[in-house]
Amino acid sequence: MEKEEKQLNVTNGFVWTFAERITAQLVSTLVGIVLARLLVPQDYGAVSIVMVFITLCNVFVTSGFGTAIVQKKEVDETDYNTAFLMSFLMSAVLYGLLFIVAPYIAQFYEMPVLRPVIRVLGLRLILTSLNTIQQAHVQREMKFKKFFIATLFGTVISCIVGVILAYCGYGIWALVAQYLTNTTIDTIVLMFVGGWNPKLKFSKRKAKEITSFGVKVLCTELVFTLEGDIRSLIVGKVFGSSSLAYYDQGRKYPALVVNNANSALTKVLLPALSRQQDNLYELKQLMRKSIRIGLYLLCPILIGFAAVSNDFVSVVLTDKWLDAVPYIVIFCFVYLTRPMESACHQALLAIGRSGLVFWLMVVINGSGIVGVVIGVFVLKSVLWIALISLITTVLSLICFLISANVLINYKFREQFSDIFPSVSIALIMGGIVYSFTFIAFNIYLKLVVQVLSGIVIYIMLSIATRNSSWKYILNFIRTRLRKKDKEKENAESEQ
Repeated sequence: MEKEEKQLNVTNGFVWTFAERITAQLVSTLVGIVLARLLVPQDYGAVSIVMVFITLCNVFVTSGFGTAIVQKKEVDETDYNTAFLMSFLMSAVLYGLLFIVAPYIAQFYEMPVLRPVIRVLGLRLILTSLNTIQQAHVQREMKFKKFFIATLFGTVISCIVGVILAYCGYGIWALVAQYLTNTTIDTIVLMFVGGWNPKLKFSKRKAKEITSFGVKVLCTELVFTLEGDIRSLIVGKVFGSSSLAYYDQGRKYPALVVNNANSALTKVLLPALSRQQDNLYELKQLMRKSIRIGLYLLCPILIGFAAVSNDFVSVVLTDKWLDAVPYIVIFCFVYLTRPMESACHQALLAIGRSGLVFWLMVVINGSGIVGVVIGVFVLKSVLWIALISLITTVLSLICFLISANVLINYKFREQFSDIFPSVSIALIMGGIVYSFTFIAFNIYLKLVVQVLSGIVIYIMLSIATRNSSWKYILNFIRTRLRKKDKEKENAESEQ
């Protein structure tokens, strides 16, 4: 009974967190489509360059301190406040550096607008530091519904602001305002609903403990972020902001779903797995369940999206973005590995092997950086940079699966049985949906038919093959419905 309760908590947490991320991104995507129609690729390319520097600095503010709090077996108010003060100080220093170097970045890219944009958008670092430990508190308590509330408010309000400014002709500043408003509202709402508020408490001993674990996580995330950011910086400089915009748009849409599911898995898995760090069998079972469910949900979306990408771009973004289609297809397969990689990553962190994770990321992302250099200076193609990213992703997955086999006893036959069922039926579905591309009829109607038929085919194949994840999701839904009915009956009886 206790085991089922734990699994239900993990699943419930994943559902709320995934709902939070997918709702936010659904709204953001719809608004992003409107902005893509109102703005030009150069605006997106310029903001993409700025966001590289913001994201890189953000790693220092968020990755180490919050993760260390979540991973610790026991925490108190001093832990939370020590981590908060360290995060805030780091953000202030980094914003100061960004403010100083902004003119040099603008000069390097020969884009004067980058200077004020960096200085304004850099304020996100300060705001992020204010809610990083708040998020860690909510994550540790596994009260993921609060994330949903905060994110929903931030996303909706920021999207309204972005669209209004874009419509009024503010160009790049519409994107800046959207990003900054989102973080501001999210931070404010989470402060009210999160259940924890910072105080001026600091402990050198606690700081040392947090830093001891956090610096390894920080280095890991830094290596991972650097590899992706260097790619964007080089593309923006060598091939221009328009090429970077096509590349980023191609990566953006597959990443929308996967990064949100990955974020959900990370937030839920790390605290859940950390509680099982002394019981490898239970830890492995939780990890396997997250991989199976994650793949079952993401495979049809990514493979289906790759199949309809050309029609999607023509209908939704207009033909001026058709150059992004090859990148959409490539990144759909790049992100397909994330549920497996993320689950193994979090499991290794949960058992205290952050050092191993760091060195794995050094090797993997070091290879990725070498690949980027080859793609830019030897092959001289942005498309090859994306293809090399796919090769690096496969290498990363292999490394994590081997590590999970050795350290968590996650056997290769178990890995195959968790991966193959969902991937195989998604590929069959994708092939059928792609065949509709060659049918000559109204493109709008065709896209609707492709999407609806893909959903029906995937469900039919799930039933025909008796997919275990399909059964688990159905049972989970039935359990939730019965629980709601019971709560309703109890409430009526009390009245």
